[in-house]
Order: sequence, then C-alpha cells, then structure tokens
Amino acid sequence: MADRDFMPKYHRAMVLANKPRLEQMKAMVASGWVKEWQEQLAGPLTDETEFAAKLEDFLIDGLGFAEGVKVAIEGDELTIDVSGCAICPGNEQLRQRGEPTFCPILATGLQAISRVLGKKTTLLGADKTGRPIGFCAIKYKLADKRP
Repeated sequence: MADRDFMPKYHRAMVLANKPRLEQMKAMVASGWVKEWQEQLAGPLTDETEFAAKLEDFLIDGLGFAEGVKVAIEGDELTIDVSGCAICPGNEQLRQRGEPTFCPILATGLQAISRVLGKKTTLLGADKTGRPIGFCAIKYKLADKRP
C-alpha cells in the first residue's frame, strides 16, 4: 500500500523542479485534461445545468483528484466546491516554505468553461476561509462571448 504522505511529497518535488515554468504548466495540464474530456463529449454543452453536472462527473470520475466535488451555477457565477483534495496537502507544504503553489484545477475550470460551455470566464478565486486543508470553493465569473 502506498504511503499517504507520498502525494504531497511528489507534488512538492514536481513544483520545485518546474518552478520557472509553473504558470505555463498549469495551462498545459488543464488543456490536456479538458481536451480528453471534450473527446468524451458529443460536442459543446450550452445548457448550464447539463454542463455543471457533466463537469462535476469529469472532475470526480475522470480526474479523481478529490473525495468530493460539487459544481453549481447561480446567475453569472460558477462554483466548484472541493472536499478532500489530493493536491492541497502538497500545496500547503509549499505555502509554509514560501514557495509557489500549483493547482491545475483552477485552470481546468477556466478552460472547461471557455471551450465546452462557450462562455467567457474570469477566475474570482479559491475560498479556503475556515476550511481544513483540501477543502475550498473555486469561483468563476461567467459572461457571454462576443460574436
């Protein structure tokens, strides 16, 4: 059986080894994941309810990075509520050492919203206030793309 501390150690080592190009890597990882998801879909998803449900399934079953994920769209905001994230403990170790963190889920949400839902989006942030490590609410602002 694998050591529970392995993933945070691995994550920390990968981030430190790739420190000069972390922002580029976030986009590359997210792009690859969203491309794989798009290949599974019949086409773009324009219905927000269907998009939210299928994104939630993809994040839980396709990526499996967390114990729980809930996706909700209310008005012009999309929220990804994450619980039990496997990435966060490694990021917390990096944060405590003053090193940059690496969350490809933030960029995955941005790219999924743009490429699959067809909306313009802005990352509003990841709210961890009062939550244990591995729990957050990632929020995005949605807008129609100009023709």
